[in-house]
Parts: sequence; C-alpha cells; structure tokens
Amino acid sequence: PALDVQVASDIERGLLGIDLAKQNDGTIYIFLYYTESGGGEDGDDFKNGIEPQGNVLNRYEYVNGKLINPLTLLSIPAYSGTTNRSDHVGGKVVVGPDSNVYVTVGEMGGHRTLSQNIVDGPNVDGTGGILRITQDGQVVPSDPIFGDELPLSLYYAIGLRNSFGFDFDPLTGNLWDSENGPIAGDEINLVEPGFNSGWALIQGFSDDDVLDNGASENDLVELGTSTYSDPKFGWQIPIGITDAKFLNSSRLGQEYENNLFTGDINNGFLYRFALNDERDDIFINDTFVGDIESLSDNEVDSPRESEPLIFGQGFGGITDIAVGPDGYLYILSYTGDLYRILPLLESSTPKNQPNISVQNTTNSAVPPGAIPAKIVDVNGDDSYSPDPIEIEAGQTISWYNEDLIAHTVTSGSDGDEEEGLLFDSGLMLSKQYYNMKFDEPGDYGYFCIYHPSMIGEIHVN
Repeated sequence: PALDVQVASDIERGLLGIDLAKQNDGTIYIFLYYTESGGGEDGDDFKNGIEPQGNVLNRYEYVNGKLINPLTLLSIPAYSGTTNRSDHVGGKVVVGPDSNVYVTVGEMGGHRTLSQNIVDGPNVDGTGGILRITQDGQVVPSDPIFGDELPLSLYYAIGLRNSFGFDFDPLTGNLWDSENGPIAGDEINLVEPGFNSGWALIQGFSDDDVLDNGASENDLVELGTSTYSDPKFGWQIPIGITDAKFLNSSRLGQEYENNLFTGDINNGFLYRFALNDERDDIFINDTFVGDIESLSDNEVDSPRESEPLIFGQGFGGITDIAVGPDGYLYILSYTGDLYRILPLLESSTPKNQPNISVQNTTNSAVPPGAIPAKIVDVNGDDSYSPDPIEIEAGQTISWYNEDLIAHTVTSGSDGDEEEGLLFDSGLMLSKQYYNMKFDEPGDYGYFCIYHPSMIGEIHVN
C-alpha cells in the first residue's frame, strides 16, 4: 500500500474520504480524512474500548507510489455525544473549485452544541457541519461566515446530522450535499455559504415536521449570516442516502451530462437528478421515465415514487461515487466491489443477456437446521419476529433483514457498557442475513444500535 494508517472503525468510524490536488510545480497532494485510532491499533475502539484521537484531515505528498510528509490540517473530536454512539462521524473530503479543502462531519454520536441548533448550548466543537480550510491548514481568508474565533471560523455550513456526500456543480461551482434523517427526512441540499440545515430541530422539509416537535426556522440558532432553507429534494421513506456526484462528462449521453447522481446504503440504488436552467433546484424533466407527476413536489412518499429516479441497482449498498478520467461513473459498494458504468454499446455484456440483479447480502447461506428469524421494522418489542425466540443449546439462529433500512442484532441494551460483547451483527443492509450459534443456556436480550427502541429476547434451553 501507499500508506497504512491506524483507524478507529466502530460503526461509522474509519477511513472516511480521499481527494487529491495537483500543484503548479507538479507536486501531488493527497488529502485523507479518517478517524484516528486512540491506541495505535486498527479497531481498538471496539476491541478494547479505547476512545479515538478524533477525525483528522491529513495532507500527504504522493511520491514514487508512497504518501510522505504528513501534515495535519484539521483535528475534530470523535468522542461520543449524548447518545454515546460511534455513528454520525462523517464524512467526505473534497477539494473545491476555489482550491480550499471541504469536509463534512455529523453530530458525532449526538453532540449538542450551537451547531446542532441548541440555542443555549455550548460553543461549537467542530461537529455538525461542513468545514473548509486551505490546503496548508489555514483559515480561509475571507469575511467570516459564522464568526471570527476557532473553530467557528472553519464552518461553511451548520446543522448537519449525518452526511456522506457532497459535490460542486461543474457549471456554477455551487455546493450540493446529501444528508440522512433518522426514520425519514433524507435530503439533497443546495448549500450556500452560511447554510443551516436545521438539525437537531428540523429534518427534511420543515412543514413535514419529521421530528414531531413543531419547530420552524424561527427556532434555529442564529450565527453570523446563517440562513435556513428547505431541501431541494427529500424522502419520507428512509433510503440511507450516501454519496453525491455530478457527472461532468457526456460519455454516458448528452442527456446525463452535468446531472447529479446519488447512492443509497439501504437498497443499493443509484439515483439520477436533473437541475433546472438556473441550476438552483432539482427538476424532474421529460428525460425521466415513469410517473414523474408524483414527484412534482420534489419529495418521495413511497418506494414506488422512487422508480423514475433509479438509474441503476444491485450494487449492494453504495458508499462512494466518482467520475474517472475516462468520463465514466465509478461506483464503490459496501461489499467491496467497484463498478464502472458504461453505455450499452461499450459494455462487454451481450445485448441478449438478461439483466441480473445482484442481491445485497453478505451471507445468503442459512446453516442447515438454523432457526429462522426476521427483522421486521422499527416497532418496539415487535421489531424482531418471532419474539421471544425459543431454541435449544447448540442451535443457530439466522436473522434476515426484511425491512427497507439497515439494522443490527446486538446483544444487551442501549447504554449497556457490555452491549455487543456476546454477539453483534454489525450493519445489516436490507436482505442481509446474520447467523449466530448459542451454546450456553440462558436468556439473552438484544436490540438495534441504530434504532434502540427495537428490542428482542432469546431463551436458550
């Protein structure tokens, strides 16, 4: 490898993003954004309970196939917030058209500060927003957006809950991002300087009141020139939106050039969006096939409404989208597969070969004699079925996630110091299996770390 860094990797921690910038003198800078291990060992946060150093943005020089001369540009706290979880850490890194470096960072396990719109909360701590910095690690020399003092002077946007993707429009230079809601309210946003996305008071369209708290933009924190605006597109069903990328190429056809593409983790879908003539809104035009009238409000209310937007499927959970130097789209999946999207005539797949959907399962083999169980949905003690599960010592339970969103099967309960020590499925996408053999008699409780109200019981005789 060009470099090996030690990362904390529990839940959504890990190597978060990578980008590069070529300098006028030929030097190539590589920017790595990752959650740095606290004990110098990969995964020591979940193996040994060691808190990470934080999310770091490091700059390297790429020389003879190696990354050398590291320089830390940013260090963001990665310790758990109010929910005591290691999720919502971010993120992505992109070198913008202004040559500055931008990163997204989420609420980091439930931090509650001014950047999460807690009016009387503590000062911002680097979480819950889009940060920008020069390639040398300096505050961008311009009029402050939110304030002069650090880290407030680093913020380009605040009020982000959990974002895995953003990109700059190749025609206007405007920044667009994707953001995940809790149970609903996934978003695509036009992010202008001073944008306030609304979390932790608003998620999705404000009139939808996804969080059921009656909050409006009048309840949000006012910092500098901050301004709230509704998403340009949203989902009332959870898809787990991930990366966002503009296709600045006509290699797939003129009708797709400069369109915005996004992926999701729950279904493995690749979505396409067109922009209006002013490039300041999503516009579902006549290049889309299907019932586009239901999308006139720029919101998806049911899985069927998504169909005209789906450009590709079967990717097994999309984590990253890129445009290669050849002008084609590249898709990275959670299962570790890398795909290149080609026009039909350039594809090596024969025209008469039927399309084969890739099932996004990490383990579709159910052990012989296993006791079947299902993850149904977020519904308290009815979330897992059957419940309780009655088995004999030595038997295996095979859980199948039939919900549309990701869940876990994790021993213990929310906030329990020993949660996940006996068994933990990790992230289970829709249609994935998790098998666990129980040799010791006893009673075992379990839950979903993403949706702690989901609980189940196992009785081993």
